[in-house]
Amino acid sequence: MKKNLLPGLGATALMVTALTACGGATASPQSSSGPASETATATPTPAKQYTQDELVALVGQIKEADGTSRAVVSDQELVAQYEPIRVLNKAAIEPSECGNLGTLGVYQPVDGAASAGTTRSKTGEFITNVVLASGVESALLQASLDKSESQIETCKKVTLSAEGDVMTLTTERVDGVGSVPGTVASKTVMVLPDGKSGAIYNAYALKDGVLISASASSNSSATGGPEAAGALMDQAAALIK
Repeated sequence: MKKNLLPGLGATALMVTALTACGGATASPQSSSGPASETATATPTPAKQYTQDELVALVGQIKEADGTSRAVVSDQELVAQYEPIRVLNKAAIEPSECGNLGTLGVYQPVDGAASAGTTRSKTGEFITNVVLASGVESALLQASLDKSESQIETCKKVTLSAEGDVMTLTTERVDGVGSVPGTVASKTVMVLPDGKSGAIYNAYALKDGVLISASASSNSSATGGPEAAGALMDQAAALIK
């Protein structure tokens, strides 16, 4: 690896990340099989598992503040949006368990799940997007959310280095990102070798069989990241019935 490769990768990744264009379950009615004291326990209805086509249709209804819609991407097109950032995996990453770059807003697919999301686009000072995943048992989606939550602590201080050049990532949990119950959100500040920095907000929530993830990123001095990501989270959640 060349001495100047890491700053080049860092600048490219930060530019892409920050400057260019993350049915409710109801209870069955109780039935009596004898005396009132022996009433059966209510059993919750399993959450709906959405198909990819259904997720595409939902995402297509998400609007910008001016009422316009973004293009919808799914499956491999969704993952491909983050290829320029994944090039950072060529650097040495410590701790090693943070090598999936989730704190940089890179979408982490859930094995076997269908997925669809908006293209990454500029909203005010931030590049934002939202992704919906479903089609598998809720327990698998919950495990993905739990992994994202644990990564906030595990990856609270990360270094990416090559040939003596070092980038640092500092991650902390934040509150107030949208209004979906159980939302897990974080802020990652990325400092490049030349001192420039960027901020990435990531948020995750599970609602009625759908894992919602949103991200908003810009330079570290910009304000409104939680609001930008939260607006997308709330829109997506409102569409899931």
